[in-house]
Amino acid sequence: MDEGFEEHNREVRGLMSDFRRGAHKRVPVSWSIGYKVLVLDPRLNKAGYTFEGCFSDPHAMLMAQLDFENWRRHNVWADWEMGLPDKWDIGVNFQNVYESAWLGGDLFFTPNQVPDIRPFLRDLDEMAEFMGNGIPDPMSGFMGKVKQFYDKLIEIKEKGFTHAGRPLGDISLPIGTDGPFTMAMNITGGAILKLLYSNPSFVERFLQFITDALIERMKAWHRVKGVSFPYEGFGFADDSIQLLSPRAYGRFVLPLHKEIVKTFCIGRPGIHLCGDVNHHLEALKRELDISSLDSGYPLDLKRAREILGDDVAIRGNLHVVTLLEGPKEKIRAESLKILSSGVLRGKKFTFGEGNNVAPFTPAENMNYAYEVVREHGTLRP
Repeated sequence: MDEGFEEHNREVRGLMSDFRRGAHKRVPVSWSIGYKVLVLDPRLNKAGYTFEGCFSDPHAMLMAQLDFENWRRHNVWADWEMGLPDKWDIGVNFQNVYESAWLGGDLFFTPNQVPDIRPFLRDLDEMAEFMGNGIPDPMSGFMGKVKQFYDKLIEIKEKGFTHAGRPLGDISLPIGTDGPFTMAMNITGGAILKLLYSNPSFVERFLQFITDALIERMKAWHRVKGVSFPYEGFGFADDSIQLLSPRAYGRFVLPLHKEIVKTFCIGRPGIHLCGDVNHHLEALKRELDISSLDSGYPLDLKRAREILGDDVAIRGNLHVVTLLEGPKEKIRAESLKILSSGVLRGKKFTFGEGNNVAPFTPAENMNYAYEVVREHGTLRP
């Protein structure tokens, strides 16, 4: 461990221990940030990594993540461990394309952007034919590539690889899901939205098929990772439900979310939702009984706390553009607005961005926001 970070790390261990017991005295800060910020920023990307390279070579993916983690741990302050770790925990990280690509989407790369897939189901006939082909093998197609990368990273680890004198630790896998409605939107390019009204019974069958496929894939990959299910602490995402009315969510997607939760979760699930999901908060509380909400923007934090209650942990939601562009006066004003919104009631709140730090965001902007919250995020006993 780097000597200069020891005091910070001791403080963080104490803070997070207290947070779990509800005894913490200030608001924790955590940024959702990944190796894309290094790959897409020439100032940080000294080795010249590209997503094409990382997606074709397990060693390139490994090194890009390690270089990012080394930079983050020495430059971006938050309530996480700083400095060199005892072991590097990294993963097979194909950003957000793995499920859509496995279902059949063609992967493509755009300069100065994260990878994506091309939608391939544009009308009802194509969707019906897709379902008629059956659920893909969970280890086939793009997920077969994921398995190859995982096996290679395990091999590298077992050969005693080190980075900055530290060995590899846990190698994570995409065992979760970005959600059935989000997958339906991705692979249909939004065509599913029209069918909600013109052919709702077909949409129900299609979304059920997608959900069945995702569950089968998740089961298989939990087994690869050696994770028994159901278990406590399970969480999932489904960003695209922000496009649905509460009535449409209740009919088309909520039953599918319940299936996923029943399969993988003991107790109360967590959920990640980017965007404006204010209109779904009541259902998330009443029907899913969520334990946590990793929020995006523009979630109304005051209303979220009022609806979800004091026992739901919320993380968010400083606007990523504010964090990217500043100036510091705006970062301070928006941070203080969040802290005074009422979301601190019950103390289950973690300050962060809403949601995912953008490439080119200056570390000093994140560090300044961290200091503002450390100074003004004091909690009442």
